[in-house]
Amino acid sequence: MKKDNREYIEIVEKLLENRKFNKLKYERHHHNSNRFNHSLDVSLKTYRICKRLGLDYESATRAALLHDFFFDSEFENKRERMLKHPRQAVINAEKITKLSDKEKNIIESHMYPVGGKLPRHIESVVVDMIDDYVSVKEKLGGDFKSLKVAFNFLFILAISVFIK
Repeated sequence: MKKDNREYIEIVEKLLENRKFNKLKYERHHHNSNRFNHSLDVSLKTYRICKRLGLDYESATRAALLHDFFFDSEFENKRERMLKHPRQAVINAEKITKLSDKEKNIIESHMYPVGGKLPRHIESVVVDMIDDYVSVKEKLGGDFKSLKVAFNFLFILAISVFIK
């Protein structure tokens, strides 16, 4: 196993072993996925990008894994779920682990500006963008080269604005 993979597993291992979190495997997400796999994909991509950029990759990775830690049964309808799931994800996450203020903001702002809070950390912006990328990829049913190019451009643009 590669060193990066071992480090990633060390960061998320306790969360991945949690029984309640594993129930996300049975929650449909973006038509072609389940919420567990979606969160895992967002988390792994977040880990790689944040580590490469020298950001707080541990907090970002944990928060990315927990960003959609909610269940459809916790909401009355799709609109309520879309608008309120970031806060519910924090509530559920706090039942299984301690969260830093940064991790809470990353989770709560991952839907900004639709249903989330204002991102206060560059890691919040990174997770939001990676979640958008993974979501579009899942909805389209594949990993398209033009989508990667567009994502890379938007990502570099957003990072350059945040770093100035």
